[in-house]
Amino acid sequence: MNLINIVINDQAQQVEAQSSLEDIISQFSLPNLGCVFSINNQVISRDKWSSTLLSEGDAISLFQAIAGG
Repeated sequence: MNLINIVINDQAQQVEAQSSLEDIISQFSLPNLGCVFSINNQVISRDKWSSTLLSEGDAISLFQAIAGG
């Protein structure tokens, strides 16, 4: 198994090389409703989660929508 190092919300993790963002969301049980994910400060649209492959050193950030008034 070939592993790469990534960061998820400031926490270092090792994952399989060729993992997609969708794989990571599932593997780490990250919330996906009402959330936005970015990789290296670039927002990834939901329709690209399965085709966006992670690379060594990528930083994933999760932002949850907050209702306000």
